[in-house]
This record gives sequence, structure tokens and C-alpha cells, in this order.
Amino acid sequence: MATPPKGMDRRVQRTHQLLRQAAIETMKEKGFLAMTIQDIANRANVNRGTFYAHYPDKYALLDELIHDQFQVLLKKSLPPEPRWNTQTLRLLVKVVLEHFEDEYRQCDPAEVVDPLLERATRDALANLLLTCLKQEQSAGTDFRVPVETIARIVSWTILGAAAHWYQEGIKLSAEQVADDVLLILMEGIAHLALDTKRV
Repeated sequence: MATPPKGMDRRVQRTHQLLRQAAIETMKEKGFLAMTIQDIANRANVNRGTFYAHYPDKYALLDELIHDQFQVLLKKSLPPEPRWNTQTLRLLVKVVLEHFEDEYRQCDPAEVVDPLLERATRDALANLLLTCLKQEQSAGTDFRVPVETIARIVSWTILGAAAHWYQEGIKLSAEQVADDVLLILMEGIAHLALDTKRV
């Protein structure tokens, strides 16, 4: 569940949660594309105007739901204060793979929610990585590339591997994908390429 902004009125919090729950239940019945704002409002027992007071459209609501679900998964799976190290990166890859598998399993294959799933996951992942990298900087680690760039590229790498893994039919185990991604991230392409230079 999303943490409501500080100072949000309790009635507003309650309505916000009702809309979220109504959307989840309606999606299970109808699917995301078939679900309308009116369906959500009816199930939450509010009018359409109330929905629009909280969300601009159903895509924004779905984006929030996916983001929050991923945050819960991260909190459950990672140590309380994750560090920038091999163990954390491996856990992150596995968490993202698990997240993609769960989210895609809940959606009809014809549903067009991939970009929302990917964006919400990418943003949460990049923010977490950036926090870890900034902790390392504070502890005295110097990086040759800006930490914002590192966080963005690593999040895209993990996310791209997860999306490809699931969309290709999960031919490799999550463990194998996590090992492969970790090897690329920690050793880099130059170290993984075979030396084929002729003497």
C-alpha cells in the first residue's frame, strides 16, 4: 500500500485506498484494458469525479499500484540498508525477475501494460541503486562515472534482462539469469570477451 503524503486527511486516505482496491478487484475480473473509470468508481462506491480527484486516469493508478508492489517486494527481499555489492546486486536481479513473473502472470497477454510495468520498476530500481551508490561515495569511494549514470545504466541492464527473460518464455532459470547479469555488471564486457586476436 502506498504511504499517503504527510498531512493527508484520513477521509482522503480512505477513499484513495478504496479506489486502489476497487481497481485491483476489477482488473482481476475484466482485465486492465476493459476496465473503465466508472467500473472502479462503482466498485469503490464513489462517483467518477472522486476518482479524478485522486488520479488523472487509470494508467496513473496502475503505475502507482505497480510501483508500490515493487517497493514492498524490495523491502521484503533486501536487507534494511542495502549496500552496493555483489550480494545486493544479485538479490536485486532476482527480485526484478520475480516481480516481472508475478506481474505478467496476473495480466492477460493481450494487455498493453508492459511500458507501465517497466517504467515503474525502472524508476524504483534506479532510485534504490542511486541511494546505494551515494552511500559508497559518502564512505569515500570514487567513481569514474557519475553515480546517476551508473544507477540508470545498471537499472536498465537488470530491467532489460528481466523483460527479455520473461517475454522469451523463461528458458533459463532465474538463478542462471541472475548469475549472467551479475557477471556482466561486475566484470564488464571487456573481461568477458574471448581473446580472438591472431598472432
